[in-house]
Amino acid sequence: MKAYWRTYPEAIAAQDQSQFTSIDTLLACPMEQVTRDSVSGVSRLRLAATYYVKVFAGRKSRLRQLLGISRYQRELNNLAYFRSLGLRTPDLVACGHRTRGGLLHDAVLVTREVGAATDLLELVRSDRFYARGRQAARLILAQLAEATRTLHADGFYHQDLKPRNVLLSAVDEEPQLYFFDCPRGHRPARFRFQRCMAKELAHIERDLRGRVHRSDLMYAYRLYRGCDRLSSADKRLAREALTYYAERRMTAERRSRLQAQ
Repeated sequence: MKAYWRTYPEAIAAQDQSQFTSIDTLLACPMEQVTRDSVSGVSRLRLAATYYVKVFAGRKSRLRQLLGISRYQRELNNLAYFRSLGLRTPDLVACGHRTRGGLLHDAVLVTREVGAATDLLELVRSDRFYARGRQAARLILAQLAEATRTLHADGFYHQDLKPRNVLLSAVDEEPQLYFFDCPRGHRPARFRFQRCMAKELAHIERDLRGRVHRSDLMYAYRLYRGCDRLSSADKRLAREALTYYAERRMTAERRSRLQAQ
């Protein structure tokens, strides 16, 4: 088996360096599983510092690996892309992959935990979004709106830009958002991008709806569109986002009826 492995020592605590000498050494460490699906799994590694280890299964990514578009490669590239736009991401600690007979066996991506952070969905669901007042809540929404606008202005579709994939930390009382978990983000064809934008906005709005004041959501949307008053195009995109899930439900119900006939 052949392995490629790269570490970023500046992101690794001094006491933990020996645990990152190779993929085998790292994966031999005891970890707590956080999430898992058919393609990848995330585990928490607690050493002197805390790290998140994401392992991508090779058997479903071999052709994509050969084409240079595997989920592992996309996530690694997209983290670098976010940083190039000035968006914060968790520090990259190590990355690499192993092949057997020229075919991908697995790939690993490690990031360091963002200190004292919680994901935005948890913050909203726990009714702590307005704990520091409405102005502080609007600062969070402003960062989310500006980040989304920056991505979309560059033609980039995150495809999983949901509050659960946005970390919130605070430095000197100022909220700071971190973006991660983007293995499917890409630049779709221009004729599809309007629908992609609406879908992205729908993901965000669905998780914030009922827990964030409507006037604050409208404030964030105006920031996202870069305007004080909504134009007809702004309103059209907003309607498309707000009806996205209703249309999906109608389509699913129609499909079920047709299958039952």
